[in-house]
Amino acid sequence: MAATLVGRANAGDSTSKEIGRTTEKEINVVLSTNFGKLLIGKGEPQKVMVARGIGSDDKLAPITAAYEIRNRIGYLDLSLGEDDHREGKKKGSFHFSGLDGGKWNILFSNALPISFDVELGVAKGEFDLTGLQVKDFKLSSGASDVTVTFDEPNTSSIDQMSIECGVGKFSGKNLGNANFKSFRFEGGVGAATLDFSGAISTEVDVHVEVGMGTCTILIPREVGARIFFEESLVSKIDVDRSIRPTNDSEYLSDNFKSAAGRMNLHVETGLGKVKVRRK
Repeated sequence: MAATLVGRANAGDSTSKEIGRTTEKEINVVLSTNFGKLLIGKGEPQKVMVARGIGSDDKLAPITAAYEIRNRIGYLDLSLGEDDHREGKKKGSFHFSGLDGGKWNILFSNALPISFDVELGVAKGEFDLTGLQVKDFKLSSGASDVTVTFDEPNTSSIDQMSIECGVGKFSGKNLGNANFKSFRFEGGVGAATLDFSGAISTEVDVHVEVGMGTCTILIPREVGARIFFEESLVSKIDVDRSIRPTNDSEYLSDNFKSAAGRMNLHVETGLGKVKVRRK
């Protein structure tokens, strides 16, 4: 079943397009962009997606999308700032003509579980996932400046949340609200902050790998923390005093066994630097 697409012009230089809900019970989103600014957030329950292109002096190519429903799952493939004459163009695809601008603002239904697979090139991404039912989240970015935020507890569970950043900045805010079982972060050259504030109420696994960049990890004081790290001549870690070493490769907080929420943090570094702090 192909999408029903509705478009309308807004005031100013903005144009919006939307996909209305029909029979889908969840959404699977594959999104890619090579450049520009991308804003993701919560939309209206009865609209699978609303996309707005906001004009500026730096005009971007329109959005190309393919959307179809199979077995009650809506599959949405979005390409921003790319040509729509790609080989293997999917059935049911459509072009958001007139939706070109300095940035894109894309809102998704908060009434359906949603899985994200995102690839950014040289771009700026702001993913405010507050209020969305995030079932899966995978992000790969090149030379990008990216922020991911969960200001409220996620009502869906994420088995593994995966983030990979090459060159650039990454900021994760209130990641404890993401309701993940496993979290993996890989950073190349750049600076990252992983703030795990939020509702961690079970035992979770976090894997952080840093090449030549820096990463600051913030763990709430009420969360029990166990850190695994093999120190060498080139790889070092700076751990909060409240999390004490038990041997050459493990650190443990006093409340690890008694806390309702616990984190097993596995850290690997090359020439980069990792700092772990309580919040």
